[in-house]
Amino acid sequence: MKYAITGPQGRIRRIVDVEPTEAPYYSEISDADAATVDASDEIYFIVNSTLLTQDEFREQKQTERFNQQLTDFGADIDGAKKHSRDHYADKRYNVEVGGINVGGLPVRTDRLTVSRIYQANALAIQDPAFTTEWKIGNGSFITVDATLIGSLTAAITSHIQTSFTREKTINEEITAATTIAELQAITW
Repeated sequence: MKYAITGPQGRIRRIVDVEPTEAPYYSEISDADAATVDASDEIYFIVNSTLLTQDEFREQKQTERFNQQLTDFGADIDGAKKHSRDHYADKRYNVEVGGINVGGLPVRTDRLTVSRIYQANALAIQDPAFTTEWKIGNGSFITVDATLIGSLTAAITSHIQTSFTREKTINEEITAATTIAELQAITW
């Protein structure tokens, strides 16, 4: 067992072997979780004995705020449903444009990049010998050929379709909900 010296919200500042009784905020952390933190340059949080990445922590906080907002609607279930639909439309958009990994390549999926990839795919369909230099999500450049651009196009299309399908399913769950608690139980 080790200890994570943290900030007030649980952001891990340092891992130590001895209980830091003078530190204002600290938490026990498993050896495995401590090794994960030590081996990474990522920002981690420990909340209720659970190790979270920065993205997981943000998602947890956003969910807590969203659930409180739903509670604030009281008996206004229709208002809470509209708020839920808006919330999940924003969530779908963020997932849609948040990027994907295709065969180890980080690929941006913002709408401008997607449009350019689809345009390149149209050229690749016309010319199987097509190649171009492409800047990928991590900022490096690669040579993209017709086969790769076709694979990227298919993966992006599937990603976008999956995002909208999930939003549609959530909207159906929102429609079926009859209480605030049922709306709060819906997750992405």
